[in-house]
Amino acid sequence: MFRPLTKECPHCHEESFSFRELISLDYFNFKECKVCGKLVRNDGFRQLLTIPGALLAMFIGVVIFSLLPDLLMPLGLLLIAVLMAGMITLLAKPVRFESSETDAPPFIPDPNNDKIIYVSGWTEEELRPMVDDFIEEGSLSPRIDLHKQHDTLYHLTFPEDIWACDFASLINYLNYSVKTESAGRSIAVGGRATLNSEFEGIPKSLMGTKAIFYGPENNEEHDVVYLKTDAAVFATSFLQGSSWEPVSESRLPANVKTLCA
Repeated sequence: MFRPLTKECPHCHEESFSFRELISLDYFNFKECKVCGKLVRNDGFRQLLTIPGALLAMFIGVVIFSLLPDLLMPLGLLLIAVLMAGMITLLAKPVRFESSETDAPPFIPDPNNDKIIYVSGWTEEELRPMVDDFIEEGSLSPRIDLHKQHDTLYHLTFPEDIWACDFASLINYLNYSVKTESAGRSIAVGGRATLNSEFEGIPKSLMGTKAIFYGPENNEEHDVVYLKTDAAVFATSFLQGSSWEPVSESRLPANVKTLCA
């Protein structure tokens, strides 16, 4: 039984491009992924192969058509069209559409945001300078309020909001601070937030859901933060500057799970 060929989006890796989208996918114009809303276009090399590929399919179809009895001639014409469309679809390859005209929209702070970061293991004398240093090094200079719950347990809130990228970066920064000695102590840092369009690469179906943010277990390079919802897990790498990409394992540390419960 014939099943329409589907290919995955290079942003969210969902099988969101079906035969209908692939047949009209073009290098010179972009299409929007139905799942994550990001823009894609056809691979340039695949685009060059489209015309010779379609001509080859047409040639094969004509050869088959010439061998058919007169009664099946109408089906032969249909076969030629199907072969050409199938070849174009097979050659199509969605790739990311890179253009200065499609840069992410400017960050619009939401004073009613629910972003929060829990921190355990640092003292207040250590934590406050770390937060201040992060603000000074950043580009948005958000206001960050530090709340003490007890002993070495704190949580951070953002009355003027914080950009999603900086939110994940701050979790990584507090977890693996190079300016404060953490030897002999158990440091746990985790965040919670409602997903929205700021989190690039997250499927539209997860917008409005709550997620936990954390540094995964065995994060030897100290450059990755994970995002976990009830339905899926994603990761972002600061060294590669990538958007959120789906991963198969949550690698959620037990102390972070308890911290963000």
